[in-house]
Amino acid sequence: MTQGLLQWNPTLVKEVDDSGSTPLHYVASVGNIPALKLLLGYDTSPAYVPDSNGLFPVHIAAKMGYGQLIYELSRYFPDCDEMLDSKGRNFLHIAVEHKKWKVVWHFCGTQELERMLNVMDYEGNTALHLAVKNADQMIVSLLMANKAVLPNIVNNQGLTALDLAVLATDKGISYTLNPQVIILRCLAWTGAVLSPRRLDHFIDEFNIGKASGNELKKFTNISQNLVVGSVLISTVTFAAVFTLPGGYISDGHPHAGAPILWHRYTFKAFVMANTLAFVGSTLSTIWLTYAGSEHVHPLLRALYMFFSVISMEQATRSMVAAFALGAYVVLSPVSERIALVLYLLALKLKSITVGLPPLLQTVPVTVNARVLPQPRRWQEMLQRSFSSSPIKEKNMPKYDSISLSSSAPFSK
Repeated sequence: MTQGLLQWNPTLVKEVDDSGSTPLHYVASVGNIPALKLLLGYDTSPAYVPDSNGLFPVHIAAKMGYGQLIYELSRYFPDCDEMLDSKGRNFLHIAVEHKKWKVVWHFCGTQELERMLNVMDYEGNTALHLAVKNADQMIVSLLMANKAVLPNIVNNQGLTALDLAVLATDKGISYTLNPQVIILRCLAWTGAVLSPRRLDHFIDEFNIGKASGNELKKFTNISQNLVVGSVLISTVTFAAVFTLPGGYISDGHPHAGAPILWHRYTFKAFVMANTLAFVGSTLSTIWLTYAGSEHVHPLLRALYMFFSVISMEQATRSMVAAFALGAYVVLSPVSERIALVLYLLALKLKSITVGLPPLLQTVPVTVNARVLPQPRRWQEMLQRSFSSSPIKEKNMPKYDSISLSSSAPFSK
């Protein structure tokens, strides 16, 4: 139908609607490459026509994450990276702003488009600045893995990417695997620096390190959440003392009432682990009571919170160990294999750290790709992995292949 309409009236390819959009804008918004080639075959000038928001078709494709369509546009228009929207942003800025990491992955390392990496918009922000503002650890990792990216460019506010990361990171209580914290580590470990200014002025200007009412609310909320877990562990471990695995020796025996399995080493280890879990959870409950009280000084509340978290972690691990040992001591006489499998699975739970994969995929991989020399075999592997890609082999992204494989769990 499109071809029939264009044959009837070729000027339709340049018509705009109320939003200033040409047919090429609509094609870019749906990622229809055959329709794109058809329209460009009649007239290429609409590619240089922005809509009412200042967006060119290549910006629409980047906004939607269509890397293949951007590649086709770059073949027709090698200067497509110089098309800027009303904010002075090229299509890489747009892709970063809308968190389309696949577009960044495919294009920020090509030699023809490598000049986009350090281009600043009208506010002085590079693609790295925008990625840090969005707290997108995947895109920050991809950009920093490219050695052509300059991490110490300052924007119009005089801020580098590391400055923005410091400002975005919670200065009070925060989870160490939050994206902002990971980005801060990634930048700091790869050579990024703060802007050249007096540190005391930086702290005063952005109110860094000053206490607020929100931090006191965090103490209360966290203590309320943790105390539920600590009380639960205390209850379970307390009850386990009176329901020991294996039962008790019956009356008429010199040791009547004693545990039947008291002589086994694994049973003694179970009792020890259960005791540690009970003691740790009880201490954590007491400290959390003080940490959540508004009548306690904030410094003491922080100290109690610190001790309670450590004690809670120890109690949780001891409880898991007690479960593993208890299951083993009961099942081992019946089936050694099943008992061993349950024991290993329970202990495996102790080693799982929630949120660890994003940290492994961002910080060490980026440092390896940017700082360490890349062996030739990684480059050869990259070429083989991109052999089916429309991008030419000589323009392969300069990423370590480990960083490419680490991006697999992420989706567009």
